[in-house]
Amino acid sequence: RRPNSCCVQRYTCARLMAMNPGEEDGYTSVLEIDESLSLLERVKYYSQSAVAVQRLVHVQELGACAEEIGPAAALSELVPLLKDVSCDAELSVRQALAEQLVPLCAVLMKAPEESAEVEGEETSAHAVVVETCVPLLSAMLTAGGGQELAGGGSAQLIDAAAEALVAIAALLPADEVGTTVLTAVLTLAHDDESEENRVVATQLLGSLAPVVSAELCCQFVLPEVISLADDPVFRVRKVAALKLGGLTAAVGAELAQARLLSVYEALAADDIWGVRKACVESLPEIANALPVDVRAERLVPLLRSLYEDGSRWVRICACQALGPFLAALPSDAISPELLRLFTQLAAPANPARADAADSDIAYFCAFYLPGVAQAVGASRWPELAEAFRTLTTNMQWKVRRTLSCAMHELASILGSGLTESELVPTFDYFLKDLDEVKVGVVASIAPFLRALSPEARHKYLGAIVEMRAETDNWRFRHTLALQLADIGPLFPREAAVESLVPLALDLATDSVAEVRIAAMAKVGALLASLFADEPRPLADASPLAAFLRMVCNMASSASCHRRANCVQICTSLVADLPPQLTREHLLAELATLAEDRVPNVRLLVARLTKELLLPSAELASHPLVARMAEALRADSDRDVLLAIHEPGFEPAPYRAKPPPPPRQPPAAERPASLLGLEHPVSSGGFEVFDADAESDPSGGGDTQDPVVAATSGQGAAIGSVFSTSLEELHPPPTDSLTAADGDAVEDRQKPWLVASAMARLDMGVRPDGTRPPSLGSIAVAPQAAAATEGDTVAEDEAGGGGAEGR
Repeated sequence: RRPNSCCVQRYTCARLMAMNPGEEDGYTSVLEIDESLSLLERVKYYSQSAVAVQRLVHVQELGACAEEIGPAAALSELVPLLKDVSCDAELSVRQALAEQLVPLCAVLMKAPEESAEVEGEETSAHAVVVETCVPLLSAMLTAGGGQELAGGGSAQLIDAAAEALVAIAALLPADEVGTTVLTAVLTLAHDDESEENRVVATQLLGSLAPVVSAELCCQFVLPEVISLADDPVFRVRKVAALKLGGLTAAVGAELAQARLLSVYEALAADDIWGVRKACVESLPEIANALPVDVRAERLVPLLRSLYEDGSRWVRICACQALGPFLAALPSDAISPELLRLFTQLAAPANPARADAADSDIAYFCAFYLPGVAQAVGASRWPELAEAFRTLTTNMQWKVRRTLSCAMHELASILGSGLTESELVPTFDYFLKDLDEVKVGVVASIAPFLRALSPEARHKYLGAIVEMRAETDNWRFRHTLALQLADIGPLFPREAAVESLVPLALDLATDSVAEVRIAAMAKVGALLASLFADEPRPLADASPLAAFLRMVCNMASSASCHRRANCVQICTSLVADLPPQLTREHLLAELATLAEDRVPNVRLLVARLTKELLLPSAELASHPLVARMAEALRADSDRDVLLAIHEPGFEPAPYRAKPPPPPRQPPAAERPASLLGLEHPVSSGGFEVFDADAESDPSGGGDTQDPVVAATSGQGAAIGSVFSTSLEELHPPPTDSLTAADGDAVEDRQKPWLVASAMARLDMGVRPDGTRPPSLGSIAVAPQAAAATEGDTVAEDEAGGGGAEGR
């Protein structure tokens, strides 16, 4: 998902404040975004903001906004913004616009005939792309949309505009590219005053060569590139040399040989080493486009001269290009001397490496070794063997890793005989190398073993089984699990059943989810390859029957994870095993799991039922399948319902359970009050002050405070004591609490006042340091007409109050 523009803006603002400490106030306005606006409304409003960060962030949302609102709305709402944004004072905003024009034009070209009124004129989406977007990008290439390109980021703007122009050209019909994009590029190419414009034009011509029609390419692009290759500015010639490879492939071998090969040879002899280096970089691409005889006659001598060039950087580049160049030649055109130039790249004493010690020459040699071996064939392996052995002991692990990843390719080229004599020792060595190297041979162990004879590969069966326990790196187990179905058929059935089937079950129940998923997807294919000829019905002693029983036993596991694994393994088995085995061994357990108490287990069963059971003609009519589908369609979980039903089904939303009603026990059973106070009543029970009461039921106004409330007469003692104690402990505001001599409190006390006062009472200390009266010493009068001596509850003050009183 694309990040919300508001989040991106806040992140950008935070970066700006971190880079400019002390200017936080200046960036505060950046965060002022009305998030209630839609994406379109934000883009329209904030792309004209006075804050540069706001403009940048919302211009970067143009493409996403166009995809969201569609061609018609994009034409009428977003296109009018382009002109102002293209003239923005911030170069980064114009660069963002260049990048966003491609997705915007892609949306418009989905409905090229769509029309709308833009700036007072009716215009179509196609016309906007051709007449508005292409000229905007052309203006950015020349003068940055009205701004001089003297700033430090001008190169990024030019590159962004050039890439966008080529991408938009690919959206247009080939015959329209010439009159729109190509015309603008040719104008740049003919600008004798601006070196930068000619450099950009050369880049664009090379990129447009495969986009425009063949006729336009031969008529306009080819002559212009040839002319620019002779430009007096070396930067123009350098770009022309880099683009000759793509142009050669676009115009065809015949025209390339007739007109471009001589240009390439001239550039390869240029006085500037950067131009010669560019020729080396494009050599493999040119070689692939030219006839085989031309490669041998013209390009091989050219490579030799570049290999011995006076520039260190040209020689390094020639060493790196030697491998792909040889891979493009036929075996008869690769002389022993030329092949020796390649094998020398692996030797530490190679002269070319003496002045290129910091380069990755050995890495390039290892990378292209399989391609060169394929070009020369297995018969010439002795010429490469020494270089291969040197590379396998290279001190850089990335060189050894490159070879380890290519061992199976070399094995397929050399055949079983040479593989067992030349490659197997190295394969065994790489299996004990660093994990970074070992991963290459483990990832290709199945195709490598396939190149061996059955006798030679049998010794690796034990190593494959032990590989799971040898390392704690779960990626090796994951890589091995992905190849289970390919490894099984390589070994005799009895050995594979004894070793690989338990391994598959172990990997399918691995502690790492990625390993389990990979293994469970391959279990069915592995068993299908091993038991393809197993007689039906299965005998109880059959290894396949035993494996199916082990899987079914997982369905009754107490762990929901094991039960989920059971369903996932069954999914692979149902997909690859005959339906008869599913009916006889799996359906009963799956029907039980369809009613599992864990929704995730039922979700997996729902997917299996919909994707494999119901579409199967042999299984859909089975009563257990019908019962499973019926139970799942009536499930209470939304995800399960979505999985079992067809697309478009919308289950009912979850309903929150209503909270239980508050329990109101009878007065005789009600607990003590908020403060733990209770007093006898005339009936012998206890009455509790209700702290939740809001108002007098008779409409007589607010109730009295539950803590300081007291009735006249009988309640005078409790009223006066509590009001005095609370006021002493926490003096209330003058407008919130008034009480005197047992009179009723006029205003309700604040709940926080009660809590604070009671906390202090419980601590047993007044603010002035004296001890308040204990709760047990407070006499609570009953609601009888008059209090008697036996009606008061009192405790010894000296004791500080008992537990019941508190």
